[in-house]
Amino acid sequence: MHGIGSGTWVNSWIGIKDSIHAPGFGVDRAHCLPLTDGDQLSMRYRLSRSRTLRWCFVSPGYRSTQVLGGDTRSSGGAEAQIAHLATALAGLGHEVGLIYGDGQSGSLIKISGVTCIEAAPAWRSPASLPAFWRAMDMLRPDVLYARLPTDFLCLMGLFAKCHRDTRFMYALAHDLHCSPWTAYDHKKWLHAPLFSLALRSADVIAVQHCQQSASLNPHLRERAAHVPNLVRSVREYPRVYDTTTIDAIWIAKIRTSKQLHLFVDLAEALPRLRFAVVGGFDPTVGSTIQAALEQRMSSLENLIFYGPQRDDKVLSLLSESKILVNTSCDEGFPNTMLEAWSVGVPVVSLSVDPGGVIEQEGMGFVSGTVTQLVHDVDALARTKALNQKYGEVALSYVRRQHSLKAVCQALEGALPGLRSGFAPGQERHVTVEDG
Repeated sequence: MHGIGSGTWVNSWIGIKDSIHAPGFGVDRAHCLPLTDGDQLSMRYRLSRSRTLRWCFVSPGYRSTQVLGGDTRSSGGAEAQIAHLATALAGLGHEVGLIYGDGQSGSLIKISGVTCIEAAPAWRSPASLPAFWRAMDMLRPDVLYARLPTDFLCLMGLFAKCHRDTRFMYALAHDLHCSPWTAYDHKKWLHAPLFSLALRSADVIAVQHCQQSASLNPHLRERAAHVPNLVRSVREYPRVYDTTTIDAIWIAKIRTSKQLHLFVDLAEALPRLRFAVVGGFDPTVGSTIQAALEQRMSSLENLIFYGPQRDDKVLSLLSESKILVNTSCDEGFPNTMLEAWSVGVPVVSLSVDPGGVIEQEGMGFVSGTVTQLVHDVDALARTKALNQKYGEVALSYVRRQHSLKAVCQALEGALPGLRSGFAPGQERHVTVEDG
């Protein structure tokens, strides 16, 4: 084994075996399996000899582990995509690890088939940097995968350069991440150069749509590869228009850039339609703004505020809706759009059209102005034939472009020589079932 003190690293986990548990951040214990002494001692050696592909996902904080444990209420789209892809690859028989946390180290647990190691670094804890390296060295992945800008991505690039069998894939989670100078809105003098170095150290930069590739620095475009977001399930038929109880639904983590106030304006402008808001307030939203939005929503008889909800409830509410509305000023490729299309619900977006697919495929409207947004939502909510047509097209689109099979094929194209569709020795190719 190359690198730093692997024996010490494994033994340190064995020493705390009795304290290994699902951390108190919302992980459902039903999804969690503590690793035994044998698991811990043999993991490094078993992985090194395994014929399966080895993946190491890095997701700072705890939101991806929350999603793995079944709690999606506080996660953003990037953390959710990491968890969904990690779970899917583990289900295909691959060896999958996830490094998470905030400068602490020690906890090691298996959640939904994914080996989760609390070893993500933080500046306030200098010892977390070598711990992060040791975690990567223990997993010794074929692919290192990250999806959010952090100051420590360059360590992943360096690790890949030091281990010729490892490749580093960085996946853009947002259109603003295409440039280091727009990826951060604070301390750009520090974070932007480090993020720039990380992008240059990546073997592959996964883009969600063609516009992201075009926005990259020309020197980075040759390393760009389109890897679509994963939709975990797709209905066989669109939801039934006549059984819907919500005309327009808005789903997101409530941040300033999501512009929830415009959706509330929409509900005020169309009092005969029924509206719903799903999502929790991000800590970056000031208490005064939050209180004002909550007061406005509670004052409208035609709007229900559901707050943060788990995935199953979100999909249930989408299935009861005629339209998903997006009012964001910027995005990547919103998971909520894919989830809506996966149940046959068209989208009306104020300005975001990832890769131009909404208009090109015919899955809804891109309004462009608030005035047109009001018109488009009213028309698409009331016009059954057009609503159903867009919903059927949307369902077909996500089944073709965002299934597990499509994602695996894209990963194989982005990482020549690696097969992600199934682990060697498996008898069949597992795909996402319609549901």
